Amino acid sequence: MKPSQRKIVIIFVGFVVLLAIIIARLFDVQILDHDKYAAMAADQQNSESKIPAKRGTIYDRSLRPLAMTLPAYQVFADPEMIGDARKAAVLLADFGLGDLKTLYVKLTKDSRFVWLDRRLGLEASIRLREELEVREINTKKKNAVYFEPSGERTCPLEGVAINVLGHVSIDDEALGGIEQKMDSELRGKPGIRRFFRDALGTKRPCVEAIVTTPVSGNSVVLTIDADLQEVAERELDLAVEEHKAKGGCVVIIDPACGDVLALASNPRNANFPVTHVFEPGSAFKLCTMATALDLGKVDTTTIFDTHGGCLPLPGGQTITDDHRRGVMDLREAVQYSSNVVAAMVAMRIGERTFYKSMHAFGFGLKTGIGLEGESKGLLEEPKHWSPRSLPTMGMGQEIGVTAMQMAMAYAAVANGGTLYQPRLVKAVIDDDGKVTRAWAPRAVRTVIKKDTCVKMARMLRRVVESGTGTQAKINGVEIAGKTGTGQKAMNGIYASGKFTAVFAGFLPAERANLVCVVVVDEPMANGYYGGVVSAPVFKNVMEYALKRDLTVLPAQCYNPKPREEKQPAAKVVADSRHKRGEDLEEPAQPEGSAYPSVIGLTLRDASEVLAKSQIRWRAFGSGVVLEQRPGALSPLDRAKLCNLVLGEAE
Repeated sequence: MKPSQRKIVIIFVGFVVLLAIIIARLFDVQILDHDKYAAMAADQQNSESKIPAKRGTIYDRSLRPLAMTLPAYQVFADPEMIGDARKAAVLLADFGLGDLKTLYVKLTKDSRFVWLDRRLGLEASIRLREELEVREINTKKKNAVYFEPSGERTCPLEGVAINVLGHVSIDDEALGGIEQKMDSELRGKPGIRRFFRDALGTKRPCVEAIVTTPVSGNSVVLTIDADLQEVAERELDLAVEEHKAKGGCVVIIDPACGDVLALASNPRNANFPVTHVFEPGSAFKLCTMATALDLGKVDTTTIFDTHGGCLPLPGGQTITDDHRRGVMDLREAVQYSSNVVAAMVAMRIGERTFYKSMHAFGFGLKTGIGLEGESKGLLEEPKHWSPRSLPTMGMGQEIGVTAMQMAMAYAAVANGGTLYQPRLVKAVIDDDGKVTRAWAPRAVRTVIKKDTCVKMARMLRRVVESGTGTQAKINGVEIAGKTGTGQKAMNGIYASGKFTAVFAGFLPAERANLVCVVVVDEPMANGYYGGVVSAPVFKNVMEYALKRDLTVLPAQCYNPKPREEKQPAAKVVADSRHKRGEDLEEPAQPEGSAYPSVIGLTLRDASEVLAKSQIRWRAFGSGVVLEQRPGALSPLDRAKLCNLVLGEAE
């Protein structure tokens, strides 16, 4: 074979071998390892991101939305696709997406992806899209600015109960409150969106496909009453401003089940009711007196000699009364808030028993409301007490409480002796309104006997009628309440001029439907006593509750003239008394088949007329009857209440 032919053969053989290697390699890549390399290619060319799920709504007890998610979009741009960056920057600036200079820098950046807005509302997004097309920044052939569905968390009632609700960050992270506590229910399940990567591995903002669609979160129903919450916040803010205070709170409870109806806080973004610990002062005497009554250590008529309102303590210290009245019984001691008597009563109870009882009332323990940062307060064991601890605790010193603890303790007395765990979340519902989870009221323990509660309510009623709490009085309504003015300690020493003003109460006094505790921290102007600072807040909030809903009070609890304790209550037929199984006098036989006229009569006279016809009634206001519904001579329906509106006669 000639040399030239040999070269040709060698080249040909080499070519055949190389071709065989290429074919073998192609077979290996495309056939044998196809799945492997396909996955590698997909990983290099595609990227996946989450599509946010719509977050569930947080409702109040009447299904009014407190926090909800509105449609919004995340807006981003691909600078390489923008032809005229200056024109685009002007348009985006007009829509409030930033200042002109910053936007121009973004749109001329050497990047394929820049954020423009993380939460642009639905209406603004639609208008911006239209303008982008009109000005040919976005066209059918290319997009420069992109929109991804997202959501904007908003509070439609302008921040009402924001301390309870918490927040959601720009990255949909739950921060505090119910948003955090119920996040697993609210957040839903995000979907998956697939993106395309170019040859350089840069993520392109064009959407290729939606892999899975998002699933909306469930909604949460709270026990909060949005109206009461709003009024409580407003009245609290006014009091804090008027008295130049550091802050405060208002807690409203339904004592029958422990539902939290309002949890107002100042500052608004704090959770003062569950995190702030303070000495309650005389408002704590409720627990001292109730314990002594329940144990039979005292009775309402027990006489105490206060020695001129001065009680010496070990170590040379002295407990004194602001209202020095000498000899008094227990009712007067509560009415005029005697520190001396409270100390004497505590010493009759004894250290170990006193500690156990206060523990039973919930002090020194978290209430279990479930909000972050809740404090258990301060209740030391007796082994850590000094000789003066027991008498001073009896009057509300040397003990630290939260407003929530105080509210639940008062609720226990108001409902007949049962301590409840406060309930803030009622239920979880899905998009169709179907309940998926629910929480029933939870009774923790029985603290005191029902008879003791009745005695305490009657004594606390005197506080409001003619004692230290008269500024909480509402005409025609029997209110049980107690004032408190706690001193504030700094480094173990009571600081001069620093106090906590407290008022705690419930209504109606002996058949309570509402419990309200008002705390104002460090009032520095226009008084500092609980009866001056906090009692008016209680009055204003409760007056609103009564005006809004006449069913708050049983009819017989309206009485414009305070009655003596020894006089029996008027025997009027009312649903609330039947429900409680109390004995009633048999009413007279009905007179006629139409509603009688009671216009112009006093409430006492009107009640007698209506009782003769077995008509249940409810009244609001004081004075004489100006209006009745149903009206006089209307067909009689004893299943309905006759509502009476009272006022001053013209």
